[in-house]
Amino acid sequence: MDSVKLIASDMDGTLLNGKGELDPAFFPLFRELELRGIRFAAASGRQYDGLLRTFAPVADRMLFIAENGAYAAAGRKEWLLLDMDHETVAGLIAGIRCIEGTCIVLAGRDSAYIEDKQPEFVREARKYYTRCQEVGDLLDVRGDKLLKIAVYDFLGAGENSYPRLKHLEHGFQVAVSGEKWMDISRKGANKGAALELIQRKLGISSEETMVFGDQMNDAPMMRQARFSYAMANAVPEIRSMAAFEAPSNEENGVMQVLGKMLDAHSPQGRAGNCRKPRL
Repeated sequence: MDSVKLIASDMDGTLLNGKGELDPAFFPLFRELELRGIRFAAASGRQYDGLLRTFAPVADRMLFIAENGAYAAAGRKEWLLLDMDHETVAGLIAGIRCIEGTCIVLAGRDSAYIEDKQPEFVREARKYYTRCQEVGDLLDVRGDKLLKIAVYDFLGAGENSYPRLKHLEHGFQVAVSGEKWMDISRKGANKGAALELIQRKLGISSEETMVFGDQMNDAPMMRQARFSYAMANAVPEIRSMAAFEAPSNEENGVMQVLGKMLDAHSPQGRAGNCRKPRL
């Protein structure tokens, strides 16, 4: 693994623990990766603004894949934006509204928008979308670049909404991103395509790339890296396609793997001012 030059990690269920928290030990680990010339990308269905906040101490030196690949940036410099027109979005929203047990987040570049007021949904939406506005009707949203429609499914995304929306895959990117979440975005907007763009811009090959993930929205990213890791808590499909397995997110699996990689390729061992990841 001494050839690794780029690492991309999913967030929820992967780098973050079950409470959605980032271990503070990530930051000294990130700085050690920097010293080795290794770039790090956070790849998430989350909003770009939220990722900037999570990684605030090092955000200007990180890479970001947000909104499941509809948006990518190097620090605060935008590298990719794949939006959908309002007419297309309106048609999708009309169809989703007919599915029992669902609520919608309309994700724009500047903000996310919600119209449903159910407490559980509002709480979950605001967890992942730090910039979030409540509106009377999503169809009235104007003046923003619309990147993605996120569907929150009280009955379970894999069992309820995805089977009813799977037929859209011929024209859109459709992916289950969590137990109760699924996303619809422009065709070609996925984590793998965004990672490929980053690789191209940095002159880094898939043979020099390591990725971590747990859900089906991570599948395109897995295909873009030689060192693909499924978390121990990943869905079976991801575990079967990954080349390696990392301990679960609750065991700090990403940081365990990266810590061992750094140890294995350092003659003097890890930098003295970098504490071991909490296991």
